[in-house]
Amino acid sequence: MRKIIVICAALLCFAGAVAAQDNTTATVTADPAATGASHTSSDSGYPWQVGTNFTYQRFDIGNGNTNLYGIHTTVTRWLGDSWFGLEGTVTASFGRVSPTNREHLVFYGGGAHVGKRTGTIQPWAHFLAGGAHDRFNQGVGPSAFNTFGIMGGGGIDFQWRSHVAWRVQVDYLGTRFGSVWQKSVTTGVGILFDF
Repeated sequence: MRKIIVICAALLCFAGAVAAQDNTTATVTADPAATGASHTSSDSGYPWQVGTNFTYQRFDIGNGNTNLYGIHTTVTRWLGDSWFGLEGTVTASFGRVSPTNREHLVFYGGGAHVGKRTGTIQPWAHFLAGGAHDRFNQGVGPSAFNTFGIMGGGGIDFQWRSHVAWRVQVDYLGTRFGSVWQKSVTTGVGILFDF
């Protein structure tokens, strides 16, 4: 768990250092309001997106469901002015199976991100593959498992400023702990920064 947090922190620091570099893809306009330009990330030349969400996850544990709450972080690199980008994501969720048993679920993965990049309302979709780590405290048996995981879904970004958007998303999370597929739903609301 500590390794994942350190990797996420390093990735966000690296993204900040990249943003501080000279952006040669940016277009220069005299006055965006005078030209009637809409809020957009691609017209302004911002190829990176970094976001964080509060997330709610209904995690299927096989014999029932667990309500988990946590944080979802994402970094997307848009490829040119296209609608296609590469995304890396880490989601960490926490909750209780019972009053005495806690559950921690982490999904980390990467994959394709497609979306509209112009206008105030920007719908998008993504498909990610990676790993999942489940940890819970119990009296018998192993308390942590690692497995393959997939995440797919989409959402809408509401562009607020040229660099800032609000994000709403819904995802399907599929994991395979104990040779049984768990099918979970994850929802989130958060903020997104373009640079």
